[in-house]
Amino acid sequence: MSVSRVWEDDEVAPELRRIFGEVRSSFGLPFVPTLFKLLAGVPGYLRPMWNDLGAVARSREFQSAGKAMEEFVRALAVAGAWRFSDQQRLLAGQEFSPGDVEQLGNIAATFARLACRMALFTRLMQKGYSGGQTGRVTNGVEISALARLLTLHVPPESEAGLRVWLIYSDIKRTLGARHVLSMYRVLSPFPAYLAAVWLDSKKMLSEPAFLRARDEVVKRANGLVLGLPVKDHRAAAKNLDPKQWRAIEEAVDSQARLTFLFCLLSAVWHRSFSGAGRIAA
Repeated sequence: MSVSRVWEDDEVAPELRRIFGEVRSSFGLPFVPTLFKLLAGVPGYLRPMWNDLGAVARSREFQSAGKAMEEFVRALAVAGAWRFSDQQRLLAGQEFSPGDVEQLGNIAATFARLACRMALFTRLMQKGYSGGQTGRVTNGVEISALARLLTLHVPPESEAGLRVWLIYSDIKRTLGARHVLSMYRVLSPFPAYLAAVWLDSKKMLSEPAFLRARDEVVKRANGLVLGLPVKDHRAAAKNLDPKQWRAIEEAVDSQARLTFLFCLLSAVWHRSFSGAGRIAA
């Protein structure tokens, strides 16, 4: 196994499925983020990393840091006056019902919340293979049982039709990514809407002010992870060879770079729904 592909739940061993379930519950998600599915290709790393950082992800300190990150990113989006196209009008033109529009707004809120927490978590992972850091956390918050009951289907790239595949190719080329992140894959059943969201995203990525705001997100994340404990993951995964570590670092570093962008992109997408402030985040 390797980190060259995404491993779905039905393709991994029971122990890794258990970790996937814990990831969902710990982050309060109806799906497993792409990074964990990539790292399932190296169980010798995923197991000790999650054994260390799973408790941190559930801690009150991490949850507070995630909320602070979310508020900071939302403030940047408001200050920049960034919005995608009017989502209600766009979706109504594609014959989505008002109920469907509301649900998509909630999905956008889920990704806005996830991106902020994954930005912090990937920073902790980077510290883990750089020697770790000292810190302390208190008893964690209750894990989400609802995350195990509800599932959001995020289609794998292999299910893409020709039109979606062309959009995916442009996403990868523009972002310099090997894999399409979940925020776009979840929209793949609706190619016209996926294309609209991606085109709005590309406009944001071309704005110097947006990229400067991304740099502010990076600085904020660096500050928020101080004091969160991380063990030396190289010491905990001694059986991995240098080639495997290079692949792990490349995957995590690439995800971290993209996640800082997606903190802002997902916040702008969510903000583009009318009444976004009333939608549960």
